[in-house]
Amino acid sequence: MPATSAPDDLGLRVEGLEIRHGGRLLLSVPELTIAPGSSVAVRGASGAGKSTLLHALSGLLPPTAGQVIWGATDLGKLGEAARRRFRRDHVGLIFQDFLLFEELTAAGNAGLAAGFAPSRDRPALRRRGRDWLARLGLRDTGRRVDSFSGGERQRVAVARALANDARLVLADEPTASLDRAAADRLIADLALLPAEGRTLIAVTHDAALIARLDRVLTLAEGRIVEDSDG
Repeated sequence: MPATSAPDDLGLRVEGLEIRHGGRLLLSVPELTIAPGSSVAVRGASGAGKSTLLHALSGLLPPTAGQVIWGATDLGKLGEAARRRFRRDHVGLIFQDFLLFEELTAAGNAGLAAGFAPSRDRPALRRRGRDWLARLGLRDTGRRVDSFSGGERQRVAVARALANDARLVLADEPTASLDRAAADRLIADLALLPAEGRTLIAVTHDAALIARLDRVLTLAEGRIVEDSDG
């Protein structure tokens, strides 16, 4: 099995990346590097390839060609089970639609990964989930999340993403479902992550979030057409 990197070594190197579906080229990234602890916004029109890029970087979408290398780990050389382990150990995914289990509490959702982890790791995952809820201003009162506001739901989703102490945080339109006040609170939380050594890559149209990140990648027709400072 290919070796996986220690968390502190998880810089990104992309070389010759292509994603195709049904013969159609969805994404072409000849070269991209991102240093550990960076914050990067990915923007572009609908259909530009933003979510495809995020899924390729997380290993959810294996490359048709090329390499996605985090530290010493080439995701393209890992089988599906090994890619799942890599995400479990190193990646926090935040989705636009939250993807919470409505019948569970905030703590139940935040510690969800414990149900799929080795028994020795479960207490720590549940504890970190509760700790992140508290840090994000949520207190678990036993309420099911189906009674939560959009802002509360997204903070639960962030706590779940970070319960594994993820060094790589990949977010797909994290503020899109929130009102402005809730979005600004979440942006403030996300903006703190790089200072802790976590790499944040966020697909977003939100100018307020883009302004808080260090670097902006603009995609068009599956290609990076601009790479600029935030």
